[in-house]
Parts: sequence; structure tokens; C-alpha cells
Amino acid sequence: MKLHGKTAIISGAGTGIGAATAKLFAAEGARVTLRGRRPGPLQEVVGEIEAAGGTAQAVAGDVADRAHCRDLVAETLAAYGRLDILFANAGSGDRALVVETTEELWDQTMNTNLKGTFLCVQAALPTMQEQNGGVIVTMSSILGQSGLAQTSAYSATKAGIEQFTKVVALEGAPYGIRANAVAPGWVETPLTEGAQKDEALLARIPQTRFGRPEEIAHAVLYLASDDARWVTGTVLTIDGGWQAG
Repeated sequence: MKLHGKTAIISGAGTGIGAATAKLFAAEGARVTLRGRRPGPLQEVVGEIEAAGGTAQAVAGDVADRAHCRDLVAETLAAYGRLDILFANAGSGDRALVVETTEELWDQTMNTNLKGTFLCVQAALPTMQEQNGGVIVTMSSILGQSGLAQTSAYSATKAGIEQFTKVVALEGAPYGIRANAVAPGWVETPLTEGAQKDEALLARIPQTRFGRPEEIAHAVLYLASDDARWVTGTVLTIDGGWQAG
């Protein structure tokens, strides 16, 4: 097992990539704390993990709230005694032209994606520093690297997350902390449900299909495990060849 004896926090863990990663981490021996806004989906994932013999707990809350993030770390430490891995995965992003993007949409996207990532990482770092080790994986996107119309707020947050992660890698290195980002392409999640049958979009993906949450989860597992012990400050793109074209 790649994560035997490890403890992980995963935000945005009720559905999609977060849920798939939580299940995979648990199958690989990790004790997992699941974070999300809706208790119902979190408990469903916890139930699946426990039914398969794994260990997990659900802690509902908002990643954009500093107190909630600190409580998340505290509850993880109370349950499991340590914190080895943080997967800052929570995200949102509705599409709109720049001229039609409301201030509310901009702020909501920034708060969940960029501020939420910052607050989760900030809450986790002191414990990892005290332990002299830890792994942080953040959730970026290919849209943090290449443009797409109607995604100004979302793309800006993802570009910010990539640069933020590099800074965390530099500051964490003296403490044995690694930090990397994953940048998925188009993946079958609730966020992309409306685009999954877009023939023009599929034609731009060399593998001619959307990715699956489990495929991204395995990339996160690699970065979180000792297999990637000399990997830090980088962005791992998983996009079915989108950026090769």
C-alpha cells in the first residue's frame, strides 16, 4: 500500500475527483478526512470507504472560511494524531463572457478556488512543519495554462493556484514538505456535465474523450506518495493530449 499509515485531508471530496481520490487513498492505506459543503455526499463516500474496509470521516464546512479550515485540521489531528497529506481540491466556476461576469460570480470563484486553497494550505502547514514532513497537492486546470473564452474568473484562479503552489514548495522544502499541482483537462465531473456531449470540444481532445475522475486520482496518488519523493514545485498536466495540439 502506497499510503499505509498516512493521514490525508481532501477538500471537495463529496463528488468527482475528490471522491475518487478519497476512495483511492483509503484503498492505499490512508486514513482520510473528507471536506465539503454538503454533509450528504460526504457521508455517502465515507460509507463506501468503510464498506471496503477503509477509515474515513466527514467534516462539512467552507474552505473559504479560515476558522472552518483550522477546525478541519484540528478534527483530523484529534481523530488520527497527524496530518501527512492535503489535497486542496475544492473548486467551482460558472462560464460567462468578461463583460457579463458579475462581481458576485468573480468573488465566489476567487473565494472557493484561490482563497480556499490558500486557507487550507495555511491551516495545514504548521502541523506539517512540526512533523518535519508532509505533502500538499493543489487542484489547477489546463485553463490555468491556456485560455478559453467565458472562463476568465476560473482561469485566473487556476493560474494563481499554480504560482501559489510553487511558492509553497519553496517555503516548505526546509521542513521536508513537498507541494505540487495537478492540472486536469476535461474530466467527467458535475462541473463539466453540460460540456460532455460537445462534439467540437471532444474533437479537440486527441484521445477523443473526457477523462475519468479515477484517472486524475491516480495522478494525485503518485504526487502524494513516496514515488514522487523528489518531485516538488511542479504542475502535472493530465489532459488526454489537449495541449499537445
